[in-house]
Amino acid sequence: MKLKTPPQPLVFVYDGPTALCAAVSEFYRLEPLANSALCMWRGRYYLLVGAGLSRRRQVRRTGERWGQCLGPSPVLYAFCREHGCEISGNAVAQLGGALARQRKREE
Repeated sequence: MKLKTPPQPLVFVYDGPTALCAAVSEFYRLEPLANSALCMWRGRYYLLVGAGLSRRRQVRRTGERWGQCLGPSPVLYAFCREHGCEISGNAVAQLGGALARQRKREE
């Protein structure tokens, strides 16, 4: 059976930049071209990560190491983006790529 619409992206919340960067680094290693977005609202970072059904469980476990998974909540993310500050429309590729390059330079 084929789905008519793709699965909704997962939303994660992180309390600080250290946890956010750790999670984004792992997402980048897992899927560097993942559909993602990042915003900040009320001092917390909200990360939206797209994942197909076959990778969903792995993406959830990866993100929950450093923060909390709010589940497939694109409407909540849209609210946080609208009332907060949008940081990136492609967070995993941009931030994760920058962190990976920095790590390589340090080695």
